Amino acid sequence: MPEMFSVKAIFACARFTKHLSPGKHAGFPWLYCGHWINNEPRNFQRSRNYFTCSKLHSQEKKVCVDMGEFPVENIRNFSIIAHVDHGKSTLADRLLEIAGVISKKGDNQQVLDTLQVERERGITVKAQTSSLFYTYKGTKYLLNLIDTPGHVDFNYEVSRSLAACQGVLLLVDANQGVQAQTVANFYLAFEAELSIIPVLNKIDLKNADPDGVASQLENLFDLKEEECLRISAKTGVGIQDVFESIILKVPPPASSPTKPLKAFLFDSTYDQYRGAIANVAIIDGSISKGDKITSAFSGKTFDVSEVGIMYPDRVPTGQLYSGQVGYVIAGMYNIKEANIGDTFHHPGQPTEPMPGFKAAKPMVFAGMYPIDQSEYVSLRSAIDRLTLNDSSVSVSIDSSPALGQGWRLGFLGLLHMDVFNQRLEQEYNANVIVTSPSVPYKAVLKETKLNKQDYGDTDEITINNPALFPDISRVEKYLEPMIMATIITPDEYIGKVINLCIEKRCEHVEHTYIDQKRVLLKYRLPLNEVIIDFFDRLKSISSGYASFDYEDNGFEPADLVKLNILLNGKVVEELSTVVHRDKAREVGKHICTRLYDTIPRQLYEVAIQATVGSKVLARETVRPLKKNVLAKCYGGDISRKMKLLKRQAEGKKRMRKLGNIDVPKEAFISVLKR
Repeated sequence: MPEMFSVKAIFACARFTKHLSPGKHAGFPWLYCGHWINNEPRNFQRSRNYFTCSKLHSQEKKVCVDMGEFPVENIRNFSIIAHVDHGKSTLADRLLEIAGVISKKGDNQQVLDTLQVERERGITVKAQTSSLFYTYKGTKYLLNLIDTPGHVDFNYEVSRSLAACQGVLLLVDANQGVQAQTVANFYLAFEAELSIIPVLNKIDLKNADPDGVASQLENLFDLKEEECLRISAKTGVGIQDVFESIILKVPPPASSPTKPLKAFLFDSTYDQYRGAIANVAIIDGSISKGDKITSAFSGKTFDVSEVGIMYPDRVPTGQLYSGQVGYVIAGMYNIKEANIGDTFHHPGQPTEPMPGFKAAKPMVFAGMYPIDQSEYVSLRSAIDRLTLNDSSVSVSIDSSPALGQGWRLGFLGLLHMDVFNQRLEQEYNANVIVTSPSVPYKAVLKETKLNKQDYGDTDEITINNPALFPDISRVEKYLEPMIMATIITPDEYIGKVINLCIEKRCEHVEHTYIDQKRVLLKYRLPLNEVIIDFFDRLKSISSGYASFDYEDNGFEPADLVKLNILLNGKVVEELSTVVHRDKAREVGKHICTRLYDTIPRQLYEVAIQATVGSKVLARETVRPLKKNVLAKCYGGDISRKMKLLKRQAEGKKRMRKLGNIDVPKEAFISVLKR
């Protein structure tokens, strides 16, 4: 029978233990506050007006350690990188179990995937950190693990995570082999000069071919077959070898405990009660609760109210020392004060700032508007807080006569845009309208007096909004963004994949067999041809076996046109889009059909037209509502009927000239919807 304590007794115990046992169980919420009774740690669970008291789990005892016990040479900071669905989160779960961070009992799946969208989609979209304590040959080590996303749209998360690491586990599915994002992530780690440990996962599957995949790694990356670890993250086979390789092959951080504080901010989240929570890597020196720290970016000084590690939840430790990775809460309530890539130091002891991160380059732009304009302020706050957690999103203010005030957001891809929208709905209860995605174009301007008045001395402008697309008479040439696409597919589907790429205006670059059955293709493609349905069609024609990755590859001249949508001769700028001239008729027909299905009938005829310049490419006509003016005619001469019909037609014509078409918001949503 567990011991029972009243609520009053617990609070009384909390007040006394706060003074009697500081730091014994530091950092746990107040419901653990009566934690030292008879020199034993306890855990309280509320039941009506009483708390059930039981002993804490063994892993919670391990948190109560002095972070000063770990010299720099006993610290290992590493990350797990892989393609989507190769088992990163499962491997992280097994590592946490063996290190005693989480219990081996129960359903420990995707422990580090804390977002609802991650659990629903089964993918990692946000890098998460956790500290582990592991003893190897009698020496206790501090291991800092960062689990990273695997999809190309979240590549910026991977690059930020690698800045806080000295080594990576390159995880490859022994059943599916090397895939496109495996290649991209390898080169990210290689360029960062990190120690790379190849790990072959899922060797317990029936069709697994670890020897063949190890051969692929050697052919592509010059990683020796004998160095590849063979594990099953699901069953736990070979996990101890992973720990041994991390300790032996990943170098300790190049940090100095004697130098002044130098803390590198590589990620952050927002708490509505405590402000920005900064994830930092301590490059030099140490930081303690109560310290004052200064931002090298803004020059502002903050008071540190809490310092700790992720275990995997936040656990205060009071101090962090050189080489360690943890979090800092310093009262940064203005979200712009927590700049990703910033360096913190003690006041009066400035250090050379870290180089920071290369700014993320948005590949897809979309408008975002509140359903109701009364929600504008709350939506602005939600977007600000979410962009603190996802700094790769660019935000600029936009407005629309039909949809009201909103924003133009830049994303790294379509999945990135979908996840951002879903997080807004789930985490902030925000209902928004997201317009169809577009890509940034460039225009090289002619040297004219009018251009200098409108654009200044610049001779090249970037166009993120189709409404701002300049007329061809003011432009020498248009430029569209290009990507370098990497596709890995079984050779039996190669013909269908090549035909798809040709349809998307591709330029062939490379064709390489990575083994007897798998081909690596590289194509240069226009980004606009890829963002909508390319990946879905690629998966469809390859039965799901092909993988796809891309990177920015500059701009190239293109025959671009602005496709305008007219309603009874009036341009609707919200529906304008930029397309290649060869695709203009197809896109225009699609938009006109969607509008025809959604615009309600008026008392007069509504002409829906898609035009390029003065040329009409597609048209749909919404027929008017008519009164039967011939209802009273029961015979007689035909001229009487024609006179009535002619009078009605003249009235409709006058109404069409004077009337304005009230396009409902549902029609815009239907057309702009992806």
